[in-house]
Parts: sequence; structure tokens; C-alpha cells
Amino acid sequence: MAFLFQVVDPSGNVIDTATASLAVSPTTAIITATNLVPGSTVIGTVNVSNTAGVDEFYQITANWSPSGSTVNSAAARLVNELVVSVTAGSPSATATPLFTGSLYGLVDQPASPGQALPLSVGNENVQFQITLPANATSVFQGIDVGFDIVFVASA
Repeated sequence: MAFLFQVVDPSGNVIDTATASLAVSPTTAIITATNLVPGSTVIGTVNVSNTAGVDEFYQITANWSPSGSTVNSAAARLVNELVVSVTAGSPSATATPLFTGSLYGLVDQPASPGQALPLSVGNENVQFQITLPANATSVFQGIDVGFDIVFVASA
């Protein structure tokens, strides 16, 4: 029985990793609501583009903070009460639900690995619908919060 042993020169091997990258438009506020009352809904939309050159995923987080003279505990009550519905879809397709819950709970959504955004799609609209429930009591009057919508890409 014969055995074969071969030595291969390992020089010249290369590993190059991809870089995940998104572009979001517009880069300005998409939701500005003043005098929101119970039962009111506000809607804002951004377009998210895959600029990485590879198929990728993204997740969304609402980074909120008290605004004006509102204290953190009051702001936390409000963001726990506000209902957020996030949907996504290519500009010519039916939207897919990504998240429904409180603004407070909009952290790293949709769950890992996130929303797929393949190169073949290229871009999609992401819509945020925020509602102060009709049964919200007067405890929410005069509370102001600001929030950034943060998109994180991964490949």
C-alpha cells in the first residue's frame, strides 16, 4: 500500500472582509409632533440604501431622551406608552412589519440578524408610525421627548 505526502507552499493566501454600510435619507427629522393628544398618530418615512457592495442586514434603535424641562422618569413613562409600528419594503413592494411595540422597546429591531437588505433590492422605505393610545390619561400632558433613529448594518 502506497502513501502520498505532498507539501504545498502556503504563500499568497489572502482574506479580505466586507464592510457593511447603509445610507439613510433624509438625514433630518422625519417626525415632529407638537400638541399630540390621545388617539393621535404621526408618520415618518426614510429610505435605506445598501451601499456596502454585499448583501447585508440592519437593525433599528430609538435613542430617546427627555426634552425641554421634562425629567427622565416622565420621559420614560411616555416612551413606554407610545406605540410604534415600523414597516419596510422596496419602494414598489408591499411593506413588511419589522416591529410593533413601545418606543422604549425599539432597541435592536428586528431581532438578530435584522432586516435583510440584499444588493438585488438595493434600497427600501422604512416607515415609522407612532401613536399615543386613545386611553392615555392626563398624566402624559406636557411631557416632551426627543429621539434619534439609529440604523446599524451588518453583513
